[in-house]
This record gives sequence, structure tokens and C-alpha cells, in this order.
Amino acid sequence: MIDAAGSVALRVKKRIAYVFLVGALNFIVVSSAHSAQCPQAALVQDAADAFKTAARNGSAQGFANATSRFADMRGLALFALGSYRSSLPADQEAHYVSLAKKFMGRFMADNAGSISGGDIKITSCSDQIINARFSGGTSLVFHLSGGRIADVSVAGFSIAQAMRSKFTGIIHDHNGDIDALLSYLER
Repeated sequence: MIDAAGSVALRVKKRIAYVFLVGALNFIVVSSAHSAQCPQAALVQDAADAFKTAARNGSAQGFANATSRFADMRGLALFALGSYRSSLPADQEAHYVSLAKKFMGRFMADNAGSISGGDIKITSCSDQIINARFSGGTSLVFHLSGGRIADVSVAGFSIAQAMRSKFTGIIHDHNGDIDALLSYLER
């Protein structure tokens, strides 16, 4: 038999177990809801991990491979042509995209110091934009389109915009000659 003090202790233990169980179930529901609200989180996590590995190794090829794997490289390359996009002959598009991929790899490797520190944490998520931060403090904004990364801003610096500025500047400086860009990229 349980005396009055034992009965109270048993009720307290049951209450604590109940509160713990409800809390655990709420945590699972909240975690599942967060995952459901951010279906692209795995893509961003994998891409960030690949970029971190390439940064740690200082590997232009690692960045180029990660970009090709997770990003819409064709879309990025064509965006980078800006108003000169129609000047690219159709039979040179694949070659140009390949050169742009290599350029992006070199560019990202040269600026790898901006990508720093530890694990990535997603801070907000929508269908088209995922904000994240490395534990070292560097902020990342992933712009998504069609289930792929359309642009990444690292510490406020847009890679797609930087490419566009560079590429259109080269073409402009050579009186609209797209071959000047191709020659530059082939170096």
C-alpha cells in the first residue's frame, strides 16, 4: 500500500513524465514542421558543406564541381552575359558555360577567405530564398530556382552579380565583342 506521501510523490512523477512526453512530442512536431517548411534545406546544407570543403582545400576545381552539382550553371553563365546574351552564338554556348564554370571555381577559390567557420545554420527559409549562417559568423543567402541554386551571396556579396559585372565589363571594353570574353575565360 502507498501512503499519502507516496501517493503525492507518484502523482508528481506521473505529472513530470506527462510534461516531458508532451514536450518531446511538441519538439518532434516542431522539427517536422520546420523541415516541411524548408524542403530545400538539404540542398543548401549539402552545397554549403561542399563549398566549405573546397574553401578549406583552396580548390578551384572543388568549387567548380560544387557549383555544377548544386547550381544552375547554365542559367548563371547566361545571366552573367547581361545585355550581351543574344551575342553568344548558339554553337558556342556549351563551351562558354564550361569556361564560366571554371571561372567561377577560380573566383570562389580566390575569395575563399569569405567562407569561414564551422557548421551552417538555416536562419530563415522560403521557396526562393534561404538565409543561413556559418557558426563562425559568415552569412549566406541562397537564391533558389527550379530546385537548384541560382545565386549565393556570401557576406552580402552576390556571386552572380560579380560574374555579370566582370563579364559585361570585358565585353563592353572590347566594343561588344563576345570573343574577347571567351579569350579571357580561356586563360
